Amino acid sequence: MAETSVWIVEDESIVAMDLKARLLKMGYSVVGISGYAEEAIEAIRLNLPDIVLMDIVLKGTMDGIEAAAIIREELEIPVVYLTAYSEEGTISRAKVTEPYGYILKPFMERDLQIAIEIALYKSSMERRLRASERWLKTTMQSMGEGIIATDTGGVVRLMNPVASRLTGVSEDEAIGTLLGAVFRIESGNGSQGEDPVLQALRDQRAIHSDQLMVLVSPDGSRRFVEYTATPIMDEKEHLTGSVLIFRDISDRVRIEEELRRHREHLEELVAERTLELRKVNTRLEQTLHYIDMAEKKWVEEAFVSEVAGNYPGQPRMPDGLISIDSGLHVRLINYAAEEMIGWTQKDAENQPLSEILSLEGHSKDAIAKQLHSVVAGSAREPMELDCVLLRRDRVKIQVRISVEPFRDHSGVISGATISIHRIQPSSIGKI
Repeated sequence: MAETSVWIVEDESIVAMDLKARLLKMGYSVVGISGYAEEAIEAIRLNLPDIVLMDIVLKGTMDGIEAAAIIREELEIPVVYLTAYSEEGTISRAKVTEPYGYILKPFMERDLQIAIEIALYKSSMERRLRASERWLKTTMQSMGEGIIATDTGGVVRLMNPVASRLTGVSEDEAIGTLLGAVFRIESGNGSQGEDPVLQALRDQRAIHSDQLMVLVSPDGSRRFVEYTATPIMDEKEHLTGSVLIFRDISDRVRIEEELRRHREHLEELVAERTLELRKVNTRLEQTLHYIDMAEKKWVEEAFVSEVAGNYPGQPRMPDGLISIDSGLHVRLINYAAEEMIGWTQKDAENQPLSEILSLEGHSKDAIAKQLHSVVAGSAREPMELDCVLLRRDRVKIQVRISVEPFRDHSGVISGATISIHRIQPSSIGKI
């Protein structure tokens, strides 16, 4: 192991030589001796010894206390004072320079050695601590999150650049102030948020943002943030402070909001399209039922004609057919129905059936009630009625009306088909 190098600053040459001899005897390496403070500072800058033994009272314009302050601040080399003065004023001045030791003359070799070894150990620990602090500070400054450290009272002690940028408060302004004055948060509804650091210090547990929080800067700018506040405990589980880590999530919130709006828009489009498809499907089912009813009528007419011996070769369908939905609104009518009721498909579509189907002796409400029982599935028997149809131009036609419900693919009644059969081929006459 390399010898510990020592620089002696002593203006009395006999004392300096005696001190050198004692140090060599103890195994230290004396790399130089200076009698003046100014001379000592320059020599120590060049040689960088491990430790400096400094007499307080020196010849020249600068004393040992001033020289020790420069050496400590500039070179971070430990200084041990050697002096015959022990008055309170001298000691008070020396304490300001944070010396690593203070030995009164005359001294024993053992006392000197102990003072040197303690100073070297203390200096080594401080170097390691400073290196750790530099590493920690560099790490904090390079992180993408804002970091604020506080003491046990919630007073800011440390702050990284990201935290300064997000809060809008510089580190110099923040140090020594309560965190609540720097980290001002509101909940999504605008109410004042509780200080997470005070919560962590009070409950001695980590506190996480469990809802959307807004950080408000002194200039009024607002940004969404998420955070974690954690208490700092020493090795004996004693509370020593807290650390707050937070990040700006405004972009994430904006993107999530855009995605939510797009999702809702897509859901609306899907719902609209589904409704359209259902309407089309219902129309298709109505059409198919309508065709099925027409074919049924053709077959019946052909069978009756053939039995009667007057089958014409091509059966004709004189019956009118009207298809309605579950709300009793017209969807489809055939040409025969158009001729019977005096309404065209274009005029009749979406009209309430009671508006286009007028029966003598039957009110609109009565007709609607009977049809509704069929559509609702509450009719015990198929509806069939012989009556006088009043055409749109008020011409009377003797007819037989039959109503048959039709069901969708799932078996649910979704409408009905009204069949209008002429009992007499000619009209009875106008009203």
